Amino acid sequence: MRLVHGGGREVFSGVDPGRRGLSLLEVLISVAVFMGAMTAIMFALNVGQRAEVSARLQSEAVLRCETVMGEIVSGVSEAVSSDDNPFFDDETGTWYWSADVTSGGASGLLQVTVVVEHRPDMDGEPNAAFSLVRYMRDPQLFLDAAIEGGSQ
Repeated sequence: MRLVHGGGREVFSGVDPGRRGLSLLEVLISVAVFMGAMTAIMFALNVGQRAEVSARLQSEAVLRCETVMGEIVSGVSEAVSSDDNPFFDDETGTWYWSADVTSGGASGLLQVTVVVEHRPDMDGEPNAAFSLVRYMRDPQLFLDAAIEGGSQ
């Protein structure tokens, strides 16, 4: 600190009279640090946003897959294999489901596999998918038993 005489009184000043502000180097370093911090923050926000979209799509795929499987098991939809069926309630037209119905390894048992995919373009890779496998009794057995019981 220097003692400065001015206007009949003594004033203490901590500033060197030869230096009155920030140097250009100090400004450039502070701007570089600020830009580095902003880049890191923006990267973290971008990663968080992509994770949120991915989680939302995956959750919707699970719900849609359970819905289709429930329709097949309850008999609302027929238990037959089919590919790339669109959802009627899908406004964007990017959700598709496929069902694969095969023999379950035992008499009267079916293995039903439902796959739901979110594909922005029909030929592209899905960015969200879910698969569900369930075993169920063959509904044809009930029909055959009902016909046989009615004819007796």
